[in-house]
Amino acid sequence: MIPGEVKEFFSSQYGKSLLVKGQPGTGKTTFVFGILDEICPEGNCVYISPRIDKASDYGNYPWIEGDFNNNEDFLRMLASRIKVIWESSDTKPIIVVDSIDSLSIATTRSSDWESNKFELERLLFDFSRKVNADLIMITEQSDITSLDYLVDGVVFLEISEISGRDIRKINLLKIRGVELAQSRYPFTLDGGHFRSFEPFTVSYPEQTQVPRPLSDPEESKISTGMHDFDEILAGGYQKGSFNLFEITSGVGDSFYSLLLPTFINHLKLGRGLLSMPTEGTSVETEKRMISPFTGDNHFQGQFVGFEIRDIKGRIPAYIEPFSGNVYKDMDIFHKAKNEILRQCGSPVLDYIGLDSMEYNYGWENIGSIIGQMASITKTTDNVVLAVTKYGQRITESVAHMATTHWKFENVDKTLVMYGVVPKTGVFAVQMEFVSGYPQVNLIPMK
Repeated sequence: MIPGEVKEFFSSQYGKSLLVKGQPGTGKTTFVFGILDEICPEGNCVYISPRIDKASDYGNYPWIEGDFNNNEDFLRMLASRIKVIWESSDTKPIIVVDSIDSLSIATTRSSDWESNKFELERLLFDFSRKVNADLIMITEQSDITSLDYLVDGVVFLEISEISGRDIRKINLLKIRGVELAQSRYPFTLDGGHFRSFEPFTVSYPEQTQVPRPLSDPEESKISTGMHDFDEILAGGYQKGSFNLFEITSGVGDSFYSLLLPTFINHLKLGRGLLSMPTEGTSVETEKRMISPFTGDNHFQGQFVGFEIRDIKGRIPAYIEPFSGNVYKDMDIFHKAKNEILRQCGSPVLDYIGLDSMEYNYGWENIGSIIGQMASITKTTDNVVLAVTKYGQRITESVAHMATTHWKFENVDKTLVMYGVVPKTGVFAVQMEFVSGYPQVNLIPMK
């Protein structure tokens, strides 16, 4: 999946020229074949690469073969191929040069290949204009040259870093005639294919479905409700574990997408769920997000939410009101948990918004309480999912208690996560509702 701006760029009836720049290993060739996969289904393209063996996986498109002794011989061979395409198709041809640097060397016997490159670039540009063909040229030179100004579009691929982990990005430096929704996208080469990521969004379906729950992969673990996350965790959350999710600036509430399938799956398996929501989310909001995918029969009696409320008002049966006194409220929490354990048995899942606890009770009052919660949990079959947000003072001390520690970040509007403990690579988080219920995919950012 290439960025929508690039696909729109090549949708013009007139030939366009695109320069693809980047250091070796950044994914330029894979990106170009991603373009061909989407806009060249009829095979009306010509691939030229003196540096890549045709027998490789890239050999699925027509190549120009032969010894290019000079620019004129090369252009004659190219012209004959383009003529065949125009005679057999109504779709404009696509010419790919991978790379313009290696082709410049191949078409000259002189050591001054850079001078030949300057001439070859202009010959190709003029030729593609005359035959109304798209022209894509790859180069490993990152400096700005006259070619940057000549072509219609310039993209730059790079490998940047996030917490010591590599992440690939494509920069749309110039896409003439196309309005840019954004100028930079993270992408992956997982599976040998180019895939860029659109901004993270969640659109709930009008018609919802109740999913079939995922069974625990093994006796000592509980399923996350997501095949990908279960695989990353080697089977799911460890029973008796305290799992920390650290939310960085710019993520907002989108992290909840990774927790929602776990909540749904846990309730569908007939288990208890206790929730102290994060700041900005109410228990009633959680019910509206969860119950359409569980049915009320798997919500009432299995779910208890906690928040500070005026006890004089109407309080739904699934909410236990807190007073604002940390010790009284923890007593209310543990009594409700014991009742859920009595009704549903273990494992019980605790969801704890540490930001709301820190805000309501003060960080100096909750450290020992959270420490005790983590210690007790590790002697049971129950599981805790705790969330901290950017700027919280409690995060560092809680991180030392955690069985697993996951971090969410916003990378160019894409939601990504990675494991601190265990240490993992970066994953793009994608949510879809194609079957009427939330399904989360975690795509390795390789």
